Amino acid sequence: MPELEMKRQSELSRAEVSDRLIALGQALADGSEIELGSEGDSLSITVADRVRWELEIEVDGDEVEIEIEISWRDKPSGEPETEGSASTKPAT
Repeated sequence: MPELEMKRQSELSRAEVSDRLIALGQALADGSEIELGSEGDSLSITVADRVRWELEIEVDGDEVEIEIEISWRDKPSGEPETEGSASTKPAT
């Protein structure tokens, strides 16, 4: 179970969706902290320098669905960001 999950669904115009995607992209380009929100709720999160990107497009009859997923892991403070770094735990 996630420690925090915020999920909102609404119907918007293409222009409104475009504005939200542009704002998200600009926030990612401007720095590591972004603020996301919907319907009065907002959340500030810090984004890692490297992220995983997933794009899924599904066409089913007359319905088209596009899912974009951006994910990352927070690194422990003081630990350099490297791919495939091994964890060292004392043997018990």
